Amino acid sequence: MPSVSSVVYGALTCPECAAALPSQALVPEKDELCPGCRVPIRGRVFRAWSTPEPQSATVSDRALEGEAVCFFHPSNRAALPCDSCGRFICTVCELRVGSRHLCPVCLGNGLGKQKLPEIISKRFLWSFAAFWIGLMPLIAILMLWPVLVITGASAIIVALIGWNRPGSLVRGRQHWAAVVGILLGLAQLGVAFGIFSIIQAARSR
Repeated sequence: MPSVSSVVYGALTCPECAAALPSQALVPEKDELCPGCRVPIRGRVFRAWSTPEPQSATVSDRALEGEAVCFFHPSNRAALPCDSCGRFICTVCELRVGSRHLCPVCLGNGLGKQKLPEIISKRFLWSFAAFWIGLMPLIAILMLWPVLVITGASAIIVALIGWNRPGSLVRGRQHWAAVVGILLGLAQLGVAFGIFSIIQAARSR
C-alpha cells in the first residue's frame, strides 16, 4: 500500500480517501482500485487482522447488583455451580477435571486419600493378585507344600475382598481371574492336606 492509515480493528480503509475496503479486495499479486477514489492499492491481509484476541481464562466479569456471585470471589459474577459441592464459582475458580467443573476446595480434597477417578493413573488389581497367589506356589509345590495352606487361604481371601472393589481403568473388573484364583487356592489347600495325609499315613506304619 502506498501509505499507512489508522483504521478500526478488523476494518480496512483506503489510505487516500478513507473509504471502506473489503479484506478480499486486497491481493499481493496485482493492484486493485479503491471503490471511492480509484487509487491503485495492493496489499496482503493476514488472518490476525480479523481474528479477535482470545479472552484470558483468568479474567472474570464483575457481578452486578442482584446477580449470583462466586463463593470465593464475592465481587465476581458466578459462572456455574461446582459439580461436587454445588458452590457457585466464577471463571477464575472453575477447574475442569474430565467432564466435570470443580471448585478449588473439591479439587484439593480429590487429591487426597479419596482421589478423583479422573486423576487416578493406576489401581491395585485384586483379581490378578488372587490369580498369581493361587498359581505361583503350585509351580514350586514340591518345595513349598507346607506353605500351601497359607497361600491357598490367602488367594481365596484376596479374591473375596476384591470382588466388589474397582477394577482396571481399561478393562474393568476381571472376575474371571478372581474365580480362577479361588479355584487355585482350593487346589493348594487340597494338595497340602493330601500331602499331609500321605506323610501322616507313612509315619503311622
